[in-house]
Amino acid sequence: DVLDKKLCDRDECEIGRVDGIVIEYPDGGQPRMVRIEIGGEILAARVGRWLVPPVRWLRLSIGPKREASVPIEWKHVARMGADLHLDLPESRTDALAWEHWLAEHVIGKIPFAGSEI
Repeated sequence: DVLDKKLCDRDECEIGRVDGIVIEYPDGGQPRMVRIEIGGEILAARVGRWLVPPVRWLRLSIGPKREASVPIEWKHVARMGADLHLDLPESRTDALAWEHWLAEHVIGKIPFAGSEI
């Protein structure tokens, strides 16, 4: 019930959706959620393995240079309902790296983009 939930940082800003989860299965113990992951390659793998190589190529060729996924430790999930609310600000993650990169390298180059007329 966690996959695809909207993620909000501690300031209630949407920072993406849960693309993957990592669960630990200790010997003889109960499974426990370790972290959630955000990232195009994680989502691509869920859609179809054939989609991972082109998404990886995009990640490595253009845009921000970041890891394939943005891991967020489960301990940072403050509460869960229709959305997952984190106890940390967006600035402590790379969740919006693509948005920041696009704003700086694409939108920022368009005349009058982002300015009031």
